[in-house]
Amino acid sequence: MYLHIGKDTIINSKNIIAIFNVEVITKKDSIENICKNLKIGDNIIDVSDGKQKSLVIVKKADEMKAYVSNVSTITLAKRTSKMEVE
Repeated sequence: MYLHIGKDTIINSKNIIAIFNVEVITKKDSIENICKNLKIGDNIIDVSDGKQKSLVIVKKADEMKAYVSNVSTITLAKRTSKMEVE
């Protein structure tokens, strides 16, 4: 199944490793440094339109990417659990 994370961006839910709340994780460090520590590097795609709410970590074919989304972690969690039911 695919998950809509904002703008015109959808990702395969099977590739999701983690979804973080941006407000919580940026209290200690910036998104760029967090991604650097996770060895994501420059593969940060911002689809948030300046309203950063969640950070979605995805791994596909041995490549890690991070998406910054304006959709809250709660909404993304509901969407993924809804997919499991269907």
